[in-house]
Amino acid sequence: MQRLRFNEMSDVIVEKFDETKYKNFSRLCVDTAKGTVKQYSIEEANDKIRKTIIEMAGLSETPTPNEVRKAFKKQSVREAVFEVIEETVEDTLVSGWTSSPVFQKYVEVKTLALGQTNKFYTKDPCIITVAEIADGHHSIERQRLGAGKEFGVTVKSYGAKVYMEMSRFLQGVEDWSELINKIAEAFTRLINTLLHEAVMSAGTSLPVPTKWNIRGELNAANHDKFVKLISDVQLATGGVATIVGTKVALAGLKNLGDIQWVSEAAKNDVYNTGRIGTFEGTQIIELPQAFKENDVEHYLEDDTKLLILPSNIDKFVKMYYEGMDETKEVSESGDNADDTKEYEFKSRFGIKTMTNTRFGTWTIGA
Repeated sequence: MQRLRFNEMSDVIVEKFDETKYKNFSRLCVDTAKGTVKQYSIEEANDKIRKTIIEMAGLSETPTPNEVRKAFKKQSVREAVFEVIEETVEDTLVSGWTSSPVFQKYVEVKTLALGQTNKFYTKDPCIITVAEIADGHHSIERQRLGAGKEFGVTVKSYGAKVYMEMSRFLQGVEDWSELINKIAEAFTRLINTLLHEAVMSAGTSLPVPTKWNIRGELNAANHDKFVKLISDVQLATGGVATIVGTKVALAGLKNLGDIQWVSEAAKNDVYNTGRIGTFEGTQIIELPQAFKENDVEHYLEDDTKLLILPSNIDKFVKMYYEGMDETKEVSESGDNADDTKEYEFKSRFGIKTMTNTRFGTWTIGA
C-alpha cells in the first residue's frame, strides 16, 4: 500500500524509477518479505532487491564495507532505502495481523491507507419484548431501536529498534526478508500483547460482573461451575461458546476432571502442545504469549484468565491503523562496535474493546 504519490517520494526513487517500475519493485519487496514471490525463487528475488538498492546507492556490483558506509552517509540514499523499508513493513504488518485467526474472529480493523475513518459503530443492547394481544387489539407499547454508539479509537505512536549490517546485505550475506521480518515480528508481538490486554479487560464492563466473571482453581471440584459458565453464555446469547486463553491457561483445563473423559486425540494434543484441543466439545483458541522486552523472567500476558466467548459475538475489539510509518537511523554507520547500522521503525495505531454481547471470564486462582 503506497502512502505517498510517486512524485512526492525521495529524489533518488523519482530519478531511478518511473511509477510503474517502482510499484513493481515495491511489490517484489513485499512478496519477498512474505515469501510469496511467484515469478522468481526467493534467492533470485533477494538478488534483484539487492542489485536495485546497490544501484540506488550508486555502488559497484560488489561494494566493500567502506563503500557502503560512505554511501549511507548521504541523506538522499538513506531516504530512498528507508522509504522502501517503510512501504514493505507497512504492507507486511497489516496483512500479517489480519491473517491471525484471533483477528479474523474478534477484531474489526480499519486503516487510514484504505481511506477508512477512525469511526466504529456498536449497536444498542436493547431487547425487544413481545406481548400477547387479543384479536383486533393493537394497544401495544411502541419500542424504539436504540441508535447505538459511534466512537473513535485513541491512536498512539509505537517504535521498535532493529539493526542490520547493511554491508552484509549488499554483499549477499544477509537477506532482505531478515530485516523486514525483524521489524514485523517485533510489531506483531506488540500488537498481540495489546490485543490480549484489550480482550482480557473487556469482562470488567459486563453487567452483573459476579455472574459473568468467576474466580476459581481449575480442578475437579470446580468442573460443574466452569461448565455452568459455558452454558450461561450460550443461553444468554444463543451462540456456541469458545474458550480463549494463553497456552498456559488452557493447559489447566485438563485438571477440571478425571483424565479418563479425555479422548485419545485430546491426549495427543496435551502431549504435543500442552493444551487440550477441545474441552468437552467446546472449541479452544490460543492467544499468543510473549516475554517482556529483554526479560525472559516475566511475561506480557495474563496466564490466569480464560474467556468464554459466544460464536455470535460481534468483532468487539476495534483497531485503527493510522500508519504514518517512519524509519529513522539512530546511529551512524561505524558507531557500533560491530559496524552495524541501527534503525527505529515507528508506526501509529490504537485498540479498544466495545461490545453489547454477554460473555464470561474465568480467573484461575483460589
